[in-house]
Amino acid sequence: MILAAGLGTRLGEVTRDRPKALVEVHGRPLLGVLLERLHREGFDEVVVNLHHRAGMIREWLAAHTPEGMQIHLSEETEKPLETGGGVRHARELLIDARNFLIHNVDILSDMSRADLLDAHKTSGSLATLAVSRRTTQRYLLADEKDRLCGWEHTGTGEKIMVREPEGALRRLGYSGVAALSREALFLLPDEEVFSLTPFFLDLARDHEVRVNETPMTYWYDVGKPGVIEEVERKIPAKRLFS
Repeated sequence: MILAAGLGTRLGEVTRDRPKALVEVHGRPLLGVLLERLHREGFDEVVVNLHHRAGMIREWLAAHTPEGMQIHLSEETEKPLETGGGVRHARELLIDARNFLIHNVDILSDMSRADLLDAHKTSGSLATLAVSRRTTQRYLLADEKDRLCGWEHTGTGEKIMVREPEGALRRLGYSGVAALSREALFLLPDEEVFSLTPFFLDLARDHEVRVNETPMTYWYDVGKPGVIEEVERKIPAKRLFS
């Protein structure tokens, strides 16, 4: 599932006339870059949630979906439901998959999504979160057995612990990509609007939620101002699209 319903307000004027999913990097929309990469990795069925300028995304998909890939649309008509609410709203489209991937549309990376999904399938966990050792203010806290134990905001000092760690804790940045088992869909809260991070933490209180330090040579959250320009300076188009 590609999470593409956000308003993209952090990008300011860039999203004044288009949804964030269709913002371009090296001349190609973010949604197109991600779909092509998923297609090359063997993903042939994708759910995309929509809200802001949904018609533009629908028209773009009708003309540019990779051959052989089936797209299901989950439209959030009244308001964006955030990441967790978006997954809950699309539950009936996901429920036939034993395991599935969730991917923010504004994440550009050369990680192997297929390897992450394979690692999740063998882990026995309900969710496996792609993470990296990068500097941020918001960290996931994991123990030596890769179990999610908590969350910390170093800027505010807020810290949430949901289980006792085995061994030392590690601070890790969430990469905006996760693999989930179908059972997790039945444990989503009844709220209409909520984000995935609190859900992952609640899930980790009583169930296996693991982190995966997914290998990658670059990772960008292009939902922030100026990052697209940075990507275009540092990552050649050929490398980005390969």
